[in-house]
Amino acid sequence: MSPRPQTKLCLTVLIALLVSGACASTATRTAPFRARPDSTAPGKLEGPFSGQVKDHASGDPVPGALVYATWTYESGDGVAQPTGAAETVASTDANGRYTIAHPEQVAPGGRLTAFHLVLYKKGYVAYRSDRRFADLGPRFDFAQKHNAIRLERWHSKHSHVRHLRYIGGGSALAALTAWERAEASAELSGERGDAVGQLSSDLLDSLSGGRLIAAQLLGEAEIKEITDFDGTFESGPLNDEADTSTYSSQHFKALGQPEVFDVAIRLWRLEADGAAQRFTELSDTLPGVTERDDVADRSLLALEGDIQGYAFLDKQRSLVVLVTCGKGQCTTKSQLIAIASRIFSNIEAVVPLGQR
Repeated sequence: MSPRPQTKLCLTVLIALLVSGACASTATRTAPFRARPDSTAPGKLEGPFSGQVKDHASGDPVPGALVYATWTYESGDGVAQPTGAAETVASTDANGRYTIAHPEQVAPGGRLTAFHLVLYKKGYVAYRSDRRFADLGPRFDFAQKHNAIRLERWHSKHSHVRHLRYIGGGSALAALTAWERAEASAELSGERGDAVGQLSSDLLDSLSGGRLIAAQLLGEAEIKEITDFDGTFESGPLNDEADTSTYSSQHFKALGQPEVFDVAIRLWRLEADGAAQRFTELSDTLPGVTERDDVADRSLLALEGDIQGYAFLDKQRSLVVLVTCGKGQCTTKSQLIAIASRIFSNIEAVVPLGQR
């Protein structure tokens, strides 16, 4: 139940062309990593980057892992001054592979001085391109292209406090590691509590200054509250397309259950005309559409087999959200609408009018 693939492909190609042109004139520092694992030549800080992520023990691909890339820019010949940063949020595909293009925005007048990659998936120890978790020593095996990553499974011996410090900042990472903050708090107080899937109001407030991402819109505890589901979710970005400055996704996969127990969110952050056009495209292309007026400015219900969809348009914030939920999880339309309403309420709490 996703929009026409040719539309998404055109947007992706257009962004890539604009970015490659924008990066051409930016002075860069020599990269501290290799171009490829089998090469001694230095890589390029501006990218593009590629790699594959596998489970350290089994060797199986790890799909749906968050790939968070940041670039840092500085200016000045003496004491360097930071002039800006760029970021890209992507995810590993079904084969555990990731690709990262050039940064979408380049700081004017600055030179590119650093690239940093963090890879995160719940149930694993995170990966950083510059440092190891085991001893916090520098990493020397990162490569720009064909990078090979082996993720270690999370073990009870590991410290959530240490892990969060290792992962670092960024709105995308903060949203996905919200459950670890509860564990870290219990760890510091000498207690170990159950992981909290729902984002706290304090965390939502702390993220309000960053770019809105789909992971901020709904927590697994909120889904369970609405649907009475007593199972466990594994969450992460969808594999349909990489997160960009205009698109973000989050997939709640019900472990041990068929697809009809899954919930997925797709979020588009566009200009006013673009948001209205995207909603119209959804209305025209999704199957079994019924116009609604339950949430935000415009909304619709869609149905394809056992998968239900609900989309809404928030004109004031230029946002479009599509949430899909199988009939195993959302047994009634009212439950799906309640999830969409909760998402909209969280948007209102996180994003003041005029901010995205």
